[in-house]
Amino acid sequence: MAGGWCYTLPMISKKGKAFSEMLSVMVWKKLLKMSWLFFACCMLQTQSGCVLVEWVCGSEKLDEFWKVSVGDEDPKVRSGLALRVGVTAGGLPIVPETLKEVDVNGDIQMPMILPVKCEGMTVVQLQEKIAEAYKEFYSMNPQATVAFHWDPRMETPSPWGTVIVQGSVVRPGQVNIPPTRDLTLTRALMFSGNITPMGDKTKVLVSRRDQEGALRKLSVNIEKIAKGSLEWDITLRAGDVIWVPESMF
Repeated sequence: MAGGWCYTLPMISKKGKAFSEMLSVMVWKKLLKMSWLFFACCMLQTQSGCVLVEWVCGSEKLDEFWKVSVGDEDPKVRSGLALRVGVTAGGLPIVPETLKEVDVNGDIQMPMILPVKCEGMTVVQLQEKIAEAYKEFYSMNPQATVAFHWDPRMETPSPWGTVIVQGSVVRPGQVNIPPTRDLTLTRALMFSGNITPMGDKTKVLVSRRDQEGALRKLSVNIEKIAKGSLEWDITLRAGDVIWVPESMF
């Protein structure tokens, strides 16, 4: 019996040592695989012109995203938009303020003058063009007023642009930017019906292209905003894309 124990104990010890070494190799392989995955993600973001997400860069990432310039220029008149247009001469109305829709040719119809081509113009430029056209009929310095007409309750594009909300929200799609241009991330999500129960509130991704076409991305934790970190509730700009991923758990 004693001889049996002398034979089996070294065997057990040897197998235990081999098992321990195998576990050690598996752990190192797992760590190595995770390291390569992290490295690949970093390289992919670098090559695509993106910067690292919030959990890497923290507040510096937010500051960098805020500085991205996309050009806050005045909106342009385009087909499908509505304008309120009026003309006065000598202080008297000669064309009462009327709602005009820009047709498929980029024109609006005005009394007494030919269709006014306005595609791509600002409202100030269009005012000057209309006033100049009416000088042919009125010598008392005609003045035109033009303003965008937009109803947020209607499913029409905003002159100030739109953002796109995708992923795990109730109503994915476009969200109009109001005239005040103060559409924040949380408001855009609210207009989209909010994040679904399957959505991940901790990694909402906002993408934006600057004037050079470089794509910047910002990962935002909505729960952090709810707890008072309002600096993360960024003001969106025309063309921004919001992506809400599904939760992994």
